[in-house]
Amino acid sequence: MFSVSNILANHAAGNEDLRYGHTHRDRGTIKSEHKLYPDAPRPVVVWAVTRACNLRCVHCYASADANPAPNELPHEEGIALLDDLKAFNVPAVLFSGGEPLSRPDTLELIAYAKSLGINCTLSTNGLLIDDATAHKLADIGLKYAGISIDGLRETHDKLRGLKGAFDQTLTSVKRCKDAGLKVGARFTVHALNMHQLDDIIDLSIEHNIDRLCVYHLAYSGRGGKMQKVDLTSDQTREVIERIFERTAELHKLGTPLEVLTVGNHADAAYAILNIEKTDPDKAAQIHEQLRGTGGNRSGSNISSIDPMGNVHYDQFSWHYNCGNIRDKKFSQIWAEATDPRLAQLRDRKAMLPEKCQGCRFLDICNGNLRTRAEAATEDWLGMDPSCYLNDEEIHSQPAATSAT
Repeated sequence: MFSVSNILANHAAGNEDLRYGHTHRDRGTIKSEHKLYPDAPRPVVVWAVTRACNLRCVHCYASADANPAPNELPHEEGIALLDDLKAFNVPAVLFSGGEPLSRPDTLELIAYAKSLGINCTLSTNGLLIDDATAHKLADIGLKYAGISIDGLRETHDKLRGLKGAFDQTLTSVKRCKDAGLKVGARFTVHALNMHQLDDIIDLSIEHNIDRLCVYHLAYSGRGGKMQKVDLTSDQTREVIERIFERTAELHKLGTPLEVLTVGNHADAAYAILNIEKTDPDKAAQIHEQLRGTGGNRSGSNISSIDPMGNVHYDQFSWHYNCGNIRDKKFSQIWAEATDPRLAQLRDRKAMLPEKCQGCRFLDICNGNLRTRAEAATEDWLGMDPSCYLNDEEIHSQPAATSAT
């Protein structure tokens, strides 16, 4: 994630240590057989508790449908997983799906995780959040509910596969806000909805939404079939520049909307390039700050567990299994990293394409999203096609600062 509001408007959301401290939690390979593996990276875990979903979204990375997957983790195994994640000291668990609230015991699982002291967030389409559910989530102590919004009414309903979904989603936003929950809108942008970006920003303000996450399209699940409607480099620049512009305007006017982009670390580099034109000192400070993220941390500080207990190096990599928690605990799979791809991801720079290796922003990008690269090039260490920086930009020298 790239926090546009933090970098461009100095907006503090309270999660900056988590976002910019990844490299401080990733101290290399394990050196001990201690059960907590003190030298292993601690990931945010995206746990898809079920494949079942009441919608059929065109870009769903989980290829969810109406039915649970065969052999999903039962309640008891879910509890054991949470015990292991607590012992491993993961910073947060994001409950996802499918639609996580379609699983009958999801609220119990969140409540148990909270009782262990785990930070919990929820990714949902919102349609199953009635007043009682909203208040239960608040009473449990859920930190944040991310609710997907793909555009205005007609666009959202078409992309989500259900007429009336948009209105139900906005009703769920109001219910969550009324219950005291922090709410975020999740907008996956592509050529079919990019023209409604400003509308989504305005909608977020109108409905008192706390956070707007603009996701770049990931070529996984059903989203893998949407490559032809992904943004071109010029369209991506247009979208990102507008996000930068609107975010700066909003915060100048005192509107504290937290704005993030997700799934394309070229956004951070593009922000630095833009800031260098007017304030080289600030650009240098931002570059140093962003080094704390380490760029894309798939396989290190972000992970995913699917409904059957398979471990993946991020939530978009369900096509590749690093292990299964029924065979080994998650902590062991993650810390020992015996899977070759998992190990390579943690020290990938020398294996990335020449364009990446020669880019001055490699330290804040780390080669971007490997799943998208694999889908586009059939090489998981190939070039991510969503990098929109040109050769002049990646080989440019940092602007001179007052210190020099």
